[in-house]
Amino acid sequence: MALAAGAGLAPLVVCSVAPVAVILLLFSSTTGFVMSSSSAPSPFLWVGLAIVLIVATVSFSLPALALGARGGHLTKTALLSAVGFCAFVVFVFTLVPLALMTLVATPVVGSLVAVREEGPLAARLGRATVVTAVAMYCASLLAWWAFGAEDWPYSLAPLIVASSSWAVVPAIVALLRPG
Repeated sequence: MALAAGAGLAPLVVCSVAPVAVILLLFSSTTGFVMSSSSAPSPFLWVGLAIVLIVATVSFSLPALALGARGGHLTKTALLSAVGFCAFVVFVFTLVPLALMTLVATPVVGSLVAVREEGPLAARLGRATVVTAVAMYCASLLAWWAFGAEDWPYSLAPLIVASSSWAVVPAIVALLRPG
């Protein structure tokens, strides 16, 4: 269970650090964000961007590996999680409630795709993860309603509440799954 929770936090940490790494690469390889037409970006920038993208994509497979996914299920889980996180990045600047929903739903979809159970166990896993996801989404909406976007540290409260689902949901799936 602890392995699944830790593996669930890994992609969140990697994807939180990735934009900082991209900005540092832009500043170190060019003269800032303004690229003049006379100087092309250095190969250092392109190699660094490729490494950041590969590490971020691979990190999405860690929760699925901790839950026992192999082969095609591992690839599906990583791709669905990457799409969910990209949707979060798009919506975080426009529709905060939808961004919080995608942030909570990403580990739910990833965990349920990684575990390919059938019958009563699948129904139990599905109910437990959906109840957990709805509770975490409601808690993040409550934090957003309570704090809003007024002050800088308090505006992060809904994101912190919603991102805690990245550790909680894989841990619950691992706990309820036999073996």
